[in-house]
Amino acid sequence: MHEEYMINMKHCRNMALRIARDKRTGWSPERVSKEYLDKLDAKVRAIIIKSVMSHRSVGKTIKDLI
Repeated sequence: MHEEYMINMKHCRNMALRIARDKRTGWSPERVSKEYLDKLDAKVRAIIIKSVMSHRSVGKTIKDLI
């Protein structure tokens, strides 16, 4: 089963390039690799899973973020 991305790849790509341009003087990358975006997506998934699994079993709203 193929799962869709959790992240918006276009927005994450643009943000990474913008941060590199604004915060890393002397370095101006023009591309973001698919591997970078895949790893970023995996980290977001892991954060969501860890947060849900460690959340208190009280109430009907997920609200605590680790």
